[in-house]
Amino acid sequence: MNEIIPLKSLEKRADHYASQSLSPATKRCYERDWKLFDRFCKSHDLESFPSQPETVCLYLTEMADCGLSVATIVRRMTSITAIHEAGGHLTPVKDARVSRVLQGIKREHGAPPVSRKAISWADLRKMIAHCDALMIGLRDAAILALGWASALRRSELVALNIGDLEFLEEGMIVTVRRSKTDQEGHGAKIGIPRSRGDVCPVAIVERWIKRISENPLPPEQPIFVKLGVISRGKWWSKPSGRLPARSVSKIVKTYAKYAGMNWQQYAAHSLRRGLATEAGARGVPERVISRHTRHRSVKVLRGYIEDGTIWAENPLPAIYTGSSSSTGSK
Repeated sequence: MNEIIPLKSLEKRADHYASQSLSPATKRCYERDWKLFDRFCKSHDLESFPSQPETVCLYLTEMADCGLSVATIVRRMTSITAIHEAGGHLTPVKDARVSRVLQGIKREHGAPPVSRKAISWADLRKMIAHCDALMIGLRDAAILALGWASALRRSELVALNIGDLEFLEEGMIVTVRRSKTDQEGHGAKIGIPRSRGDVCPVAIVERWIKRISENPLPPEQPIFVKLGVISRGKWWSKPSGRLPARSVSKIVKTYAKYAGMNWQQYAAHSLRRGLATEAGARGVPERVISRHTRHRSVKVLRGYIEDGTIWAENPLPAIYTGSSSSTGSK
């Protein structure tokens, strides 16, 4: 490298790279949380930046007494830390006084996190059975089938483009270019084999892509697109941009309700959780499941697997039958 780049230009580029260290979603979360903290400080004539440990203790107390969940409180503390460190200041959140108050809130108000119920393979088939052959029905069936079979997060699912899918005789290879746990974009590939049953995720996605266009689509074309009210009851309707991630939960709840399930217990994460839970119930090894789901937290994944084996690995059947074996039954 022979050319000497001016320092101001390097400083500008350094700032740019630093800004890219966080995902847009994380930045929005930090900004939203900071506005709430700043509003609290202004209403009590306190300094928000840099803030004092005493101020954070008071903010913690207000949040806890207003009924906010421990998870929300901890997330807001993370945002306060991020803003202070980005501004070159030590975070008041790490002060011992703040830690004691937060620990007390956890002990007094802590509760198990609310988790969405897993969608089983049987549940998925019932939900997809309510998807018709019209434009919206085919799209929703593809979202449910691929979301479940790939165990993708909702943000990953709606981020898929045509170029991210490769159809083979064996099935379909899905390339996940970036994810929540892969912000540097190393990417991952997931294999979805074809099914000979009445529900084949690969065939369902193929039908949806064919409905979008009879001609080959550009690689950057989103797979899952928005279809407004005007598309209802129509065989074909012009898409209007990429589907937002929040819409996946609405689709899951809609078809769970159609299938006679308690729809309020389900959301987009029910698809990802469902694959892991079903695989655990069928005795699939943990390493195989984790490779497919790309879980970084083995603890979280094992929770899903244990949910799936709650009946298969149970001591009571052996007691009921008077047997010395405790293999259980499904």
